[in-house]
Amino acid sequence: MKYPEIQAAVFALRNTRGLPWPKDHKKKKDEDILDWLQAMFGFQKDNVANQREHLILLLANVHIRQFPKPDQQPKLDERALTEVMKKLFKNYKKWCKFLDRKSSLWLPTIQQEMAFELYGMLAGNVSSVTGENVKPAYGGEDEAFLRKVVTPIYEVIAEDGKPPQDRWVGKVNFVEIRSFWHIFRSFDRMWSFFILCLQAMIIVAWNGTGDPTAVFSPDVFKKVLSVFITASILKLGQAVLDVILSGKAHRSMSYFVKLRYILKVVSAAAWVIILPVTYAYSSANPGGFAQTIKSWFGGNSSSSPPLFILAVVIYLAPNMLAAVLFLFPSIRRFLERSNYRIVMLIMWWSQPRLYVGRGMHESTFSLFKYTLFWVLLMVTKLAFSYYIEIKPLVGPTKAIMSVHITKFKWHEFFPQAKNNIGVVIALWAPIILVYFMDAQIWYAIFSTLFGGIYGAFRRLGEIRTLGMLRSRFQSLPAAFNDRLIPDEKSEPKKKGLRATFSRNLTQIPSNKEKEAARFAQLWNKIITSFREEDLINDREMNLLLVPYWADRQLEDIQWPPFLLASKIPIALDMAKDSNGKDRELRKRIEVDDYMSCAVRECYAQFKSIIRFLVQGKREQDVIEHIFSLVDKHIADDDLLREFKMSALPSLYDQFVRLIKYLLTNKAEDRDQVVILFQDMLEVVTRDIMEDHISSLVDSIHGGSGNEGMAAFEQQYQLFASSGAIIFPVDPVTDAWQEKIKRLDLLLTTKESAMDVPSNLEARRRISFFSNSLFMEMPTAPKVRNMLSFSVLTPYYTEEVLFSLKDLETPNEDGVSILFYLQKIFPDEWNNFLERVKCRNEEELRESDYLEEQLRLWASYRGQTLTKTVRGMMYYREALELQAFLDMAKDEDLMGGYKAVESSAEDQANGDRSLWAQCQAVADMKFTYVVSCQLYGIHKRSGDARAQDILRLMTTYPSLRVAYIDEVEEPTMDGSKKVNPKGYYSTLVKAVPKSKDSSEPAQSLDQ
Repeated sequence: MKYPEIQAAVFALRNTRGLPWPKDHKKKKDEDILDWLQAMFGFQKDNVANQREHLILLLANVHIRQFPKPDQQPKLDERALTEVMKKLFKNYKKWCKFLDRKSSLWLPTIQQEMAFELYGMLAGNVSSVTGENVKPAYGGEDEAFLRKVVTPIYEVIAEDGKPPQDRWVGKVNFVEIRSFWHIFRSFDRMWSFFILCLQAMIIVAWNGTGDPTAVFSPDVFKKVLSVFITASILKLGQAVLDVILSGKAHRSMSYFVKLRYILKVVSAAAWVIILPVTYAYSSANPGGFAQTIKSWFGGNSSSSPPLFILAVVIYLAPNMLAAVLFLFPSIRRFLERSNYRIVMLIMWWSQPRLYVGRGMHESTFSLFKYTLFWVLLMVTKLAFSYYIEIKPLVGPTKAIMSVHITKFKWHEFFPQAKNNIGVVIALWAPIILVYFMDAQIWYAIFSTLFGGIYGAFRRLGEIRTLGMLRSRFQSLPAAFNDRLIPDEKSEPKKKGLRATFSRNLTQIPSNKEKEAARFAQLWNKIITSFREEDLINDREMNLLLVPYWADRQLEDIQWPPFLLASKIPIALDMAKDSNGKDRELRKRIEVDDYMSCAVRECYAQFKSIIRFLVQGKREQDVIEHIFSLVDKHIADDDLLREFKMSALPSLYDQFVRLIKYLLTNKAEDRDQVVILFQDMLEVVTRDIMEDHISSLVDSIHGGSGNEGMAAFEQQYQLFASSGAIIFPVDPVTDAWQEKIKRLDLLLTTKESAMDVPSNLEARRRISFFSNSLFMEMPTAPKVRNMLSFSVLTPYYTEEVLFSLKDLETPNEDGVSILFYLQKIFPDEWNNFLERVKCRNEEELRESDYLEEQLRLWASYRGQTLTKTVRGMMYYREALELQAFLDMAKDEDLMGGYKAVESSAEDQANGDRSLWAQCQAVADMKFTYVVSCQLYGIHKRSGDARAQDILRLMTTYPSLRVAYIDEVEEPTMDGSKKVNPKGYYSTLVKAVPKSKDSSEPAQSLDQ
């Protein structure tokens, strides 16, 4: 109710001015239109409440998209109401238009409303027969709609289900005829095309020189035109085959479908007669049977018109119309939705009318690409077939047919045949088979080439391995912000291939801190979900996480430690063996971007930690002078020439020990920390900065080096006073602890993290997520402005959560489910034991909590409802995170999503906290319902599945369960007799845990 769009929808529904309420109705506060509908029609109370929530969310989501500004007035716009109404009745109107029926929707005009209200005032809203208020025949009583409308319909359906169902009556489906002819029927266009092309290529190759341009010569062209006669014969065969293979469906066919099949056969048979006749009639010197046909029609005149050409044009007219509709899908979409008789007849001839899928066609550009692909493929295939397969056989075939053989050494299969037809068949048969089948080879080649080119342009599969992920990880933050963060500027984002390739995702933007912080929240959410699913262990999680709390003192982005692992020890060895060559060392470090980032981050964190711990005035002067001296030589590029790096490993070891003490943070270690500071100072002054010790002493004591040397010998007493350093650190914030842990990983991880994560499923998810950031996708709106959606999961009697008995009971092979899962997922089992802090399976039996965690671990790896619900609820978690990124201010963003989530419970006014706002926005945009048909029966019978479903609802408070509840209602007179069971459609969810601890806990069965 805090959002203006929700208030606008609620206030609009509460406008009941002018509605006639029942005479005995008791008005209540804040009643709305749905309460009026309940009073007038007798709807169920809970159903009205569900529909109220549904309608409010619909109106609110449409309203906020109409007016995306957050400071709008809480007044529902008429356009939002109109859009919801259009969407609600869109399918109904389409169905009425498809059936050519008039819609029952009636929206009165202003004049009609005035006349209706005037009539009601004059008539007093009473019936002229009974003198009572007018109301529907089934309304006015509690649950009247259920008893007088729904129940009679249900009784008719239930009665129909009582007769024996041993045979099907009036079935609309049929058993398909299984035949190899389905290969030709399903791909009739391909077979027809190949046969006609083969005929044309043989004619061209056989006549003249075999040059394809010979097809334009009159004699060859007339012979090529005979392919249309072949096409008519193939069309007749196809029509007959359709009738034969659809024979068993004739009882369920409508009259018009049967008529269409018959007309298809008659039309094909007619063209089989017309085309040969006109072909013979149009020939100048026909021979044999063609001359006879020509004489029948009196075609001996030399001035006879080319009837065959006219017949071909008429024959191809439907095909030309289909080609035009294919190339222009907008025209086809209009014709399919038209109700004109002539248009319906034309479309019916090509395909019977269908309601589902009407007008659903690809765009013109998509069809162009599709057509271009197949045209190039077929041109290449036909050119190869003509020059490599068909044309080389023509010469040998003519030679074989011209040879006259009278005596054969072997048996002759065709003794009466002429022209050695048996040899010709043996020669051409393999080539014909290859001709028909090599299209698959060409398709594989072209699909590979075009798919690779298209994928490169669309940047699909850019990251396929962990190595590629490491090399492209620097571009992920910019890609994430470009794809999933709404643009704050007024100019629209560029789209298309040019924008895809012109966009430089590796460039560091001006607001890199915010971009890196946004990506860090999402990346960490993914990694923590991996740990919750036991796909990775604690070490891998720490190596993959990015700091939640952004350190603004750092100039570089803090990458995950798995990219920076072992970089510091390698850089340390390089510095030790550099022999005073600064530029060479800098060049070697900067070759590896991640090594350069690791060195700069560790040095910056080293300065930050030392400055934070050192509080004494004298000690601070020493530290600041050392840091300023080092920074000066780094800027001058002569650090290695001025300082001795051979003692750098000793300083490194001492600083690592300091980090370990900071991790434990125990008061009894203070003396050791003081000694560490003194030892580090000695290493720096005595070993590394040996040549600069005089200048260091001068800056500290204000005298010359010789005069201050005695005083400088007292340096071992530095850091020893009580206020010189802060240790132990108090309080230890999450940001400080994260900072120390990360620095410890960067300094101490010496082995390469190339195999992190090691789990294949975790690698697949990371690669999929990374690839998706480079794909073309619509511009992301803010969560408040996005479309709302719902997910429905049907559930009957499957497993909800594995019980311990189910996990431990062996099957006929002696293998239990738990043992099988442990062997299939050994790494995830070890990660699970590490997460629950157990060493073996026996320790899991020590508490109910650990047993429940074991059941959950197994259930998440089986086909259970628990696994499905957890996967669907990731939608909600993603929306909450996205809402946080949309609404968080700079300080909240830099503080991190984890800090907002953990501090929400501690805030006094939780409803106005950022975390509460994120949850409210997620509730507005996402609804998840599980339809458990037998949940009511399981609950009454005490089935364990009912308790498991209740546990799911308490784990996920936004989860809703729909089921049919059976209630035995007593009679109205109060007797002990009971009426037949009442059935109620129920939608339930768990009540959120109250913040007031004094309130009693809610029963799960409440």
